[in-house]
Amino acid sequence: MVGTVAVLLGQLLGGLPAAAQPSSLPGSAFPLVLDVDMTPNPVCSGPVHGRVEVYDPAAAKAGDTVEWRVRAGAKQLAGGRLAMTDSVGTAKFRIPFDRVPATETAVQIDARIAASSGDEAPGRYGKVWRDTIRRGCNPVRVASVGDSVVWGQGLDHDQKFPYLTGQALGRETGRGVQHMDYSISGAVLDAPELPAHNDDAACLRRTEKQDPDGDGEMEFGEVTQQMPDVFCQLEKAGAQARAGGYGLDLVVINGCINDLDPFFGIGVGITPGSESLPEAVKRECSGVGAAAENPAKDVPYFSGAKVGYGGRGMRAAIEKAHSLPGHPKVLVADFYYALSRSSSPLPVKRCSVPGVTGKRLASCRGALGKVAERYEQYTQLANAAYRQAATAANHASPDGPYATAGDGLFTVDNAVLSPDSKVWATPVTDPAFPLRTRACPELSATRLQCLSAAVGHPDIAGARQYADSFLLNPSLREWFRLPRQGPRAELKAPKQAQVGSEAPLSVTVDGKAPAAGYRYHWYFGDGTQQETDKAAVTHTYDHQGPWLPRLVMTGRDGKKVLVETPRALIAD
Repeated sequence: MVGTVAVLLGQLLGGLPAAAQPSSLPGSAFPLVLDVDMTPNPVCSGPVHGRVEVYDPAAAKAGDTVEWRVRAGAKQLAGGRLAMTDSVGTAKFRIPFDRVPATETAVQIDARIAASSGDEAPGRYGKVWRDTIRRGCNPVRVASVGDSVVWGQGLDHDQKFPYLTGQALGRETGRGVQHMDYSISGAVLDAPELPAHNDDAACLRRTEKQDPDGDGEMEFGEVTQQMPDVFCQLEKAGAQARAGGYGLDLVVINGCINDLDPFFGIGVGITPGSESLPEAVKRECSGVGAAAENPAKDVPYFSGAKVGYGGRGMRAAIEKAHSLPGHPKVLVADFYYALSRSSSPLPVKRCSVPGVTGKRLASCRGALGKVAERYEQYTQLANAAYRQAATAANHASPDGPYATAGDGLFTVDNAVLSPDSKVWATPVTDPAFPLRTRACPELSATRLQCLSAAVGHPDIAGARQYADSFLLNPSLREWFRLPRQGPRAELKAPKQAQVGSEAPLSVTVDGKAPAAGYRYHWYFGDGTQQETDKAAVTHTYDHQGPWLPRLVMTGRDGKKVLVETPRALIAD
């Protein structure tokens, strides 16, 4: 997602607050460790070969040398000096096998400006990059592809939900994890003519400024850009797996919000082709119903709809992901509530940005009151499309089900400015803001939009909720042979319910009420939830579905089990 930036700042708040202006650049984070690769990790035998990338445009301009180090607690595993001849400097290191911890151990990598003379003190160490290292022979290999939600806009490397999900799988299976991230903020699901005629292999011949080392993983994924699209990202993941001689176990994927245009399309519906959200979601998320010519190709404002209109939908992306080496399982990350009617008061000021004038401006202002409602509608429609895509891919699979739409169990109260918000509400408090202050002016054509891009994205608690919820997913637990956390329960809901009338929901175990002592957290599928100590509730849906109720049962021992209905409930 290019960012609900557009929703709250660039278009709604009328620009960046003073604290976010380029004149206020945090310096304590630099030199900033941009990326660290350790291969293999976990390591079965032999050394770990590593590469550290340090980012510091000011140091490069001054011709400074930086000192970097890799530590496990107080023990230094590697280190060295690096002359900064460019904004990004790269150094390689080697950790002998006998120095690699036998079990998972946290490592910290950081850098500082080296002293230029004997009587000068070195600078302070910059921001720490955190990861883990261990011995092991068969790690869970996870690749993530998608837009800014999967990228984790505003978060540090070790706070993002694909990383956290992989770490949890590695620990619960005892195998450790190797995570590769090909996502980038702003990516569209499919740009039909980039490369021409959906020639995904041509993506491998294209270089991106957000990928300075050319390995396909976007070190500057924080800087918004619509390409490489998700299909190109999958192509890069496959190429790297083949080159490394390994198979993938899991692909975490999302996409299609940028194809619709997050603000002018979803929010206010003035981007051509976005007026009807059901039709737009069907076209962009499901890949059905595109016109022969893109009606949004000439809109005079920043919009992913210019390149992402039409094209392949999520089912095709799921099937391509499963075709990668290892035939991995596929986890589609359902969308969260970035904005909702609980986001009150909504700080709407204006729609004016370059290119929005005349009738477009009048239409935009007239639609502002419905922004939150349209975002709720998009969330529900997109998640239904993801579930349908996963189901269709599974039904067509000759080797059994392999895809699931994983729900982060978000509600409308988790949206920006809501009572229990789990998304960034300002553009200057997230961990990645120091990186954006340097990288956006250097790499982005839309600097202000890039600087404020974290707003409306899951914060640290939101990313953790995604990962924790994914680890409850019944399909994921079965695929990775994780132990059951609770009874085999059945969630019962009517096939249909009337809008405005109570719908009964209940849970049973072996046809009977569950044993005493459980807490029940009901997620009704419409963005609302309720916690009870009863195994049955009623819920009134206030608008049409379909809705997919879910339930989390928590036992006295604190263990949780997620129970899903086998089909969506139709409210009409």
